[in-house]
Amino acid sequence: MLTGLPRVRGTGTGAVTRPTTVQVAIRPTRDVLPLLDAVRLAPYEEARAARLAPGPRRDDFLAAHVLVRLCAARSTGEPLSSLVIGQRCEDCGGDDHGRPYLPGRPGTGVSLSHAEGVVAAAAGPGPVGVDVEAVPPGAPDARLLARVLAPPEIAAVRAAPDPMPAFLRHWVRKEALVKVGAATLGTLRRLDLTDPATTSGLRLHDWTSPDGRLLAAVATGEPSSPGPGGDPVFDPPPASGGGTTPLPLPHQEQYR
Repeated sequence: MLTGLPRVRGTGTGAVTRPTTVQVAIRPTRDVLPLLDAVRLAPYEEARAARLAPGPRRDDFLAAHVLVRLCAARSTGEPLSSLVIGQRCEDCGGDDHGRPYLPGRPGTGVSLSHAEGVVAAAAGPGPVGVDVEAVPPGAPDARLLARVLAPPEIAAVRAAPDPMPAFLRHWVRKEALVKVGAATLGTLRRLDLTDPATTSGLRLHDWTSPDGRLLAAVATGEPSSPGPGGDPVFDPPPASGGGTTPLPLPHQEQYR
């Protein structure tokens, strides 16, 4: 069996159920792609994928759009094959890019992200944003720090024993906040995450791979109790959480 999410069974009632838990999954692209035939891509997704040259970038794009459906199916109990992901740009009104959403489920948030060879997705009640990045070698560029971090954040990064992961931790958190509409790419340096008041009404949750080479962050609203201690359910759990063995993904035919 592949490594990934467990099988999700639909409710079979046709009723719209309200999700109570934010489900987050982070997987290698190669583990998710075999389930591509089990989902129904929207025309805009197929068109965007077709514009990408065959290879890693297209694979990452497709795997992320599969994984977000897996998270949504697990959160809502709906059959995987029935889930459609829409996108809407709040700036231009376009429906082929922008923030993803589940049509007909305004109370369920979805988000997706991909780096080189790895994808992340999240789904659950309220606003949800996820970002994942691979930690590159070396130190962060000083010009990049000045462009996206507030002065107290820059000081914290420079004081860290290993500045690159410290910078990337700020970056994935801010990207997650952008995806829930709490910031824009043009206002990142005005968003000081060393000040707790900055994220009032939202919560940030960190994830690190067991080898420390991948960092992710999830931004959520303040649900009453989405999981143990109010935290999302990460699959696999973060390295600091003790467990590192991912749950088994179903065989492809189980979703058909």
